[in-house]
Amino acid sequence: MNRPNYFKEVGIIALVFLPMIYLGIVWTSIPNIFPSNYNIFTGTPERIGERTDFLFLMMCLFIINFGLYALFRYIPRSPGTLQQSDEITRHKYYNIRFRIHFYLGLMDAIVIWMAQRGNVLFLEKWVFIGIGILLATIGFYLRNVPPNNYIGVRTPWTLKSTVNWTLTHHMTSRLWIFSGVGIIIGGLFVPMFTGMFIVCIIMGAIAYWPFTYSYRLYYKEQG
Repeated sequence: MNRPNYFKEVGIIALVFLPMIYLGIVWTSIPNIFPSNYNIFTGTPERIGERTDFLFLMMCLFIINFGLYALFRYIPRSPGTLQQSDEITRHKYYNIRFRIHFYLGLMDAIVIWMAQRGNVLFLEKWVFIGIGILLATIGFYLRNVPPNNYIGVRTPWTLKSTVNWTLTHHMTSRLWIFSGVGIIIGGLFVPMFTGMFIVCIIMGAIAYWPFTYSYRLYYKEQG
């Protein structure tokens, strides 16, 4: 990949860290009692925890935000071969990353604002829905991404073969869409701690599996 645009990188990094700063500023004003695990049928919480429960929720969101930053910024760092790297694709690359982190930053800020005011009804459910919508949206986009050195599953094997690129992105698209829908549905019923643990596992799996799949396709092509 070519040299990054450091001005735009700073802007994206700011979107990653601003919610953390916001939480630090308002932390003392967040109520000490944090109800969670709301029953979607009765609207009653099944757990009455402390604000450290809310801190756990936010730390998971921060990790997801930073993980997506690392995924799209650093992983993988493969030199381009067959694909073109023009300014239009480069602009789309930063535009997409900006939108992803703006969405996550705004969601984090809204969650913190709601908790600060004690409006925590179904709060963790909305978090799961927000994460699921983001993953499904990225999945829909990945299906039609043309070969390039900036956007998509950029492995040494997808960058060497258009067929590998296409098949890998079709699989990745379905994987991210189904994962997003699964998080939305599952998040309505599972407890907050269990749900965030599952989300982190899913995030790791959908980031890792496309690279394994791409290599297996390459290995199969080589006979």
